[in-house]
Amino acid sequence: MKRDPEKTRRLRAAVRYLVEHGRLVKGNQATLARHFNVSRQRVHQIVTEERKRLNGSAPHTEGA
Repeated sequence: MKRDPEKTRRLRAAVRYLVEHGRLVKGNQATLARHFNVSRQRVHQIVTEERKRLNGSAPHTEGA
């Protein structure tokens, strides 16, 4: 099954917002997966990619 690019774009935007504002807490990935009707593993993949992207442009502030 092919991934929906619009759904991925919206999910990335949500993940990026949560990571940038330090709001991606335990349990949010499962909630995002249910909301966007994707697997938790897919959400985790996007979270990891967005954290890498943000770390490349700004210092990472884990837990801040």
